[in-house]
Amino acid sequence: MIEQPNFEYKYDLAFRKSFAARLSFAILVIAAGVFLAAMIAYLYFQQEQVKVETAMKARTQLHEGATQMLLLAAKTEAEGVTVGTEDYVNILKDVQPYKNSFTIMTDLHGELLFCSNDAMRQLSSPDQDKILQIMGSGRKGMEEVLKGKDLSLLIHEPVEDCGIAIAVVCSRVDILSAYQPLILYGAIAFILGLIVLFACCAFAIYRMVRPLHQFADSAMSIAEGNLDASLPVIHSEDELMQLRNSFEHMQNALKQHINDLQTTTASKERLQSELTIAHDIQMGMIPTTFPHREDLDLFASMTPAKEVGGDLYDFIIEDDQLFFIIGDVAGKGVPASLYMAVTRTLFRNLAGNYQSAANIVREMNHAIASTNDSYIFVTIFVGVLDMNTHYLTYCNAAHNAPVMISAEGECSLLEVDTNLPIGIEDHYQYEEQRMDFPPGSALLLYTDGLTEAMYFASDGSRKLFGEDRVLHDVEKNNKASAMEVIDFLKQHVNVFADGTEQGDDLTILFVRHGKTKETGAGPSRRIIMKNEMTEVGRLRTFFFSVCRENDIDDDTAKTLNLALEESVANVIGYAYPKGMRGHVEVTANVSDGKLTLVIKDHGMPFDPTQHAEVDIEAELDERVIGGLGIHLIRTIMDTVEYQRTEDGYNRLTLIKKIAK
Repeated sequence: MIEQPNFEYKYDLAFRKSFAARLSFAILVIAAGVFLAAMIAYLYFQQEQVKVETAMKARTQLHEGATQMLLLAAKTEAEGVTVGTEDYVNILKDVQPYKNSFTIMTDLHGELLFCSNDAMRQLSSPDQDKILQIMGSGRKGMEEVLKGKDLSLLIHEPVEDCGIAIAVVCSRVDILSAYQPLILYGAIAFILGLIVLFACCAFAIYRMVRPLHQFADSAMSIAEGNLDASLPVIHSEDELMQLRNSFEHMQNALKQHINDLQTTTASKERLQSELTIAHDIQMGMIPTTFPHREDLDLFASMTPAKEVGGDLYDFIIEDDQLFFIIGDVAGKGVPASLYMAVTRTLFRNLAGNYQSAANIVREMNHAIASTNDSYIFVTIFVGVLDMNTHYLTYCNAAHNAPVMISAEGECSLLEVDTNLPIGIEDHYQYEEQRMDFPPGSALLLYTDGLTEAMYFASDGSRKLFGEDRVLHDVEKNNKASAMEVIDFLKQHVNVFADGTEQGDDLTILFVRHGKTKETGAGPSRRIIMKNEMTEVGRLRTFFFSVCRENDIDDDTAKTLNLALEESVANVIGYAYPKGMRGHVEVTANVSDGKLTLVIKDHGMPFDPTQHAEVDIEAELDERVIGGLGIHLIRTIMDTVEYQRTEDGYNRLTLIKKIAK
């Protein structure tokens, strides 16, 4: 079951639920970054001005202290009083421009006389020396000292009349104190601005994405089959309008597609129903019941490649004369099936009135060619067998040459005149051929669906079943019944094709006149399988069917089946290299109280009779791996024989005496 997506949107500020909130947050982060960068740039470019402003207050106080020292020195000189260092220190103590600043007093040579706190003494010697050197230079000004995290300003001024130099040191904290109002107001403005910006962004983005939620709801309704679902109204001529137009076009296209699909489906269903009916009618037109006569063994089969086909076969028996036909209409599908029906009907109407095979073909050709505007032709083979005189007359109209099986079991292609297919030339003179057809003789008639059955290999190459395989199969089944011969050929074609879809109809008709020569053996049953373990199931069904036909009890059948399956499994597993296609043929015959099983394959030679006996009494760790299957076969069967034939086949014969 397909999981439905969640389209239940909530318009809140949760980052996982609202695209608007996430986009607003992103905009806020960008705005905050820009604001902070601007503030930092402003402070950086304004730091010199700030330092001047910071120093102005300190300079003023320091200069006032120097002025007081000069006035004190002048007053005491006028009064004849000597001024001491402590008097100057008392004046310097009042110089405190900032909370964290401190004052220094030295003589004009840079010798430290006073420091308002212990900060001077806590400095490193290089920093102390630098400050004292600056104050001993006799200059007035401002210098940066203690660079780094303790950056400070040294504001100094010599008081030469008093023989001293005074200075005030303003720390980093004092310098930044001027920024505090700016930072405070800037932070407040920044927070308020972000709040307003977030609200505006959230509202604007919500307005923009609201149609997208509506589109999602509409898409969900359309997916559920509501092709008339309403779409949001868009007033702006932007991408949202394009999206709405696309949705509307999709709705209309889906409606049209569904209407077309419904029409096409109904048409296909009607056509399929008609084809099914046509198939039933066509299969009902060909005979499926075959005569039971001592002097005739006849069977036929037709397998259309599609629902209906263009192959046909038919037969009529009148006054011990067998009229039979097999044909193949050029083309496939319904047109071919119509011509097949016409051809079969013509044969039925003409066979009773014309005793000659050539006359039947001539009249069929005239009837079709005179009205053949579609230029469709039919290849046919018509035969007339007189079962009293054992005489066969036949006429071939460009059809495949049948296989002739003599009373002695020799197989060859029947010599036939080619002639033209019927339906091409109205006045064509078809030639008739005659031959003796003694009891025991047989004909195998087929369409090209047999010889042209295809197999496509993995490398793309194509192989055909061919006439040689047909002759080989018929020759080794020359004593089998008509049904068994056709069944074996169809099995072999199925194994050969290996799942390849066939493009032509497959029709086979087998006719044997009289009985085969008695050989003292009962009828043989054969099955042909692909070299795949999945075929073992078919083998089991086949073998138990043979056992039931010959009244072999179930317990014995199960035991014998173990030996048969083990033998076939060995062939499937080891006779052919991995990935190689092959087949296994099994023949079963019951006669004279013995069951004979013959297993044939064309894989690698292997003689199981030469395998050493297995010591089943030995301990497990002392036994040689393998051989138990062969031991099982030898134990169950009375005789096990192997032969490598001249034509490259492995032939394993298993014989067991049985009691009915």
